[in-house]
Amino acid sequence: MQQSTQIKLLKTAMITGITLILLGHVVLIVTFGNDNIDFRGYILGAAMNAVGIILSLPTKIYLTLLLMEREERDNKNTHWQDRIK
Repeated sequence: MQQSTQIKLLKTAMITGITLILLGHVVLIVTFGNDNIDFRGYILGAAMNAVGIILSLPTKIYLTLLLMEREERDNKNTHWQDRIK
């Protein structure tokens, strides 16, 4: 898989995860304020938060890739193949 495709997938997963976290919080706030929703609101809000957190984990991978690319561009001495020889 190409790197640009991987980065697009990581960005999509990150945005979806953050959106699910925010929506999960909204569901929990509405559930706290409304007594008619019952325990299903808590389960739904917690599930949305859990899935959102799992989907937002690629954020670290994406940031690591960005930092590695920036370091390679800025510092010409980071080519590992040159050091091995």
